[in-house]
Order: sequence, then structure tokens, then C-alpha cells
Amino acid sequence: MKRVILLRSTPVNPDPPVEKMAATLVENGYKVTIVGWDREENYRMNKEVIGDTDHQITFVRLGIKACYGGGIKKNLLPIIRFQCRLYNWLAKNKEEYDIIHAFDFDTGLVASRCAKQFRKKLIYHVLDYYVDSHGLDNTSLEKPIRRLENSVINFADSTIICTEKRKEQIQGSNPKKLFIIHNTPKEGILDSTFKIQNGAMNSKKMKIAYVGVLDGGRALLELAEIVSKNEMLELHIGGFGPLSDRIEELSNSNDNIFYYGKLPYPCTLALESQCDVMVAIYNPKVPNNKYAAPNKFYESIMLGKPIIMAQNTGFDEIILQHDLGVCIDYSIAGLNIGVDEMIKRRQNWEKMGRKGRSLYKELYSWDVMEQRIINMYQTI
Repeated sequence: MKRVILLRSTPVNPDPPVEKMAATLVENGYKVTIVGWDREENYRMNKEVIGDTDHQITFVRLGIKACYGGGIKKNLLPIIRFQCRLYNWLAKNKEEYDIIHAFDFDTGLVASRCAKQFRKKLIYHVLDYYVDSHGLDNTSLEKPIRRLENSVINFADSTIICTEKRKEQIQGSNPKKLFIIHNTPKEGILDSTFKIQNGAMNSKKMKIAYVGVLDGGRALLELAEIVSKNEMLELHIGGFGPLSDRIEELSNSNDNIFYYGKLPYPCTLALESQCDVMVAIYNPKVPNNKYAAPNKFYESIMLGKPIIMAQNTGFDEIILQHDLGVCIDYSIAGLNIGVDEMIKRRQNWEKMGRKGRSLYKELYSWDVMEQRIINMYQTI
């Protein structure tokens, strides 16, 4: 039995890309351990085993307190501590794994060093290219970090990117083998017992759903402001991040804003399925967002829900080409126009949803992605 270590700089609680990868590997006969970074409090290590005997996944969390979403400036020392602790864990347990599967550069650099030193296979999974996603372009750190991340890509036995567009982003690297694995949800895991707040009483209102990281650059406070002023709208929002307290305050002071806090992924899908419209609005001025592959897009097409997305980000061209929703200017005025347009197109919501479902089944289903993953693992 091949033994795989998945590395991630989050606590994986939840973290859909990592959890789906782990489940796929376990279901196909691999022994899987996930090592993650818990930024809530300081502790040496926490270990948890979930699943039945034949489908167990071991979670190892390293507790190093840090500011979530604080970036390098606020988290430099915690990042260094995490890198050291991760290296020590991989060194101490080097006889317990055969393959390292590292997500993003904040685990990839250590992973590449350990893979070389301990003669392990390495899969490097680029969810977000570091320079573009951490605001380091046009800074003194851009060139050295770009060079280092490209060296990880070049060394890895296989590299994963999440869309075809990302090939442009990693130009300058020379991956040995490159695979496209879309971060699309798996069907059949929706929690059918979960019910949204106040939903049945307001069936005529347009219910907007967002569950994910709550931070700036996603137009969440702007969206909440629009909803608070329109009785025909509801905002159902969950997740965690720097804006959590502010979102909760807005929920407490507005009858049509509902805050759910952190949700397990099956509940996230259930919430979205009971709403009418989803949003994935990212600032196009952030270089990484040009290549974004938002979970929300994939969830919307799987669930058959129209979506509002900013122009020049992620899948805006796909949305326009297939009429899956509305693309807007990234501004409060653009968001207002987009919400109004979606209300006016109420009669088209079902048609948009059917088109999305068809696209999901044809190109993006997790069944397709699972087969790519297994094919990739069989090549290393």
C-alpha cells in the first residue's frame, strides 16, 4: 500500500481541495495522512483519525498562532516556525510515507527539500501561485520567490494546476508532468438535514449565498450594504476570516442578513442549494484573481444556480459564453447593477442552472477529476 502525506498551511477544517484529494486516494487504496497548520492557538501537535477501518484518514495539526489573512508582514515569524516544525515532522516520520503531496509554496519548499533528502516522490499542487496571490508582484521579494517556487515545480515528479489558464501563470517553470485538476465538488455529499434561516417564509425574495473566506477584496461588505437596503433580497453568508465579527454585527442588525459562521462542507452545499443566486466576486487588480478557479463557480454549476462574478476574473468568459449568470464591474455601482440584472432575469434562473449542470457533467465533474488523479498517481 502506497503511503501519502498531504501538506497544507491551513488546519483543513474544512479545506475542500485537500479533503477531496484525501478521500479519493483512500478510496483507491492509498494510506493518507494530512499535516496542516492550526493558526488559532499554540500547541505542539494534535492528532486525529477519522473514518472506518478501511477508509481512515489521519489528521496531524501543528499549532502555531498567527493572524489569518495577515500575509507575510504580520506572519513572518509564524511562517518560519511552521516551516521548521513541518520539516522536523517530515524528517522524524520519513519511514512512514512514500509520496509527499504539497499544496502551495508555503508547504512546497519544505516538501521539495525533504523529498530530495529522503528520496521521496513529490507532487506539487498549485492552488494559488504565491507571488500573485500574496501581493508580492513588483516588490523586492517577487523575483527570488518566483524563482524558488518555479524550482519546486521543476523538481516535482508531477505538478497540478487548477485551470488551463494557469499554464500562463507558471511560465518560466518547466514541470516534468503537468495535470489539470479542477477544484470541483463531489456530488452526493450535501447535508439534506440542513435548513437555511427564514427561508420558507420569504420565497419571493432573491436569496444570495456566499460561504467561504471572509476578508476584503471579495465585495462582501458592499454586498451586505446593498442587501440591507432592499427588502426583496436576503444574504445567507457563512465562513470565517477577518470580517467575521463585522458580518455577524450586520446579521444582528438586519432582518435579511443571516450569518452561519464556519460550516462543514456538506452544510455549505446545502445552504447554497436552498438559495437562488451565488456570488464569487474578486478584485481583478489582484494578479492571482485573473487565474482564479473559485469553489463558488464549481459549486454553482453542480447545484444549478446562477452566479454573479467580477469581470476579468476566473471563469467570467465561461459565464458569459454559456449564460450562467452575470459578470460585473468590480465596484459598488457594478455590484448594484449586477444584483438588479439578476432580479430582472428571474425567469431565466432555471435555464441558467440547467446549462450549468450540463457543463458540470460534461467537463468538470469530480468523477472526471478522480480518474485524472489516479492516472497521475500511477505514473510516479
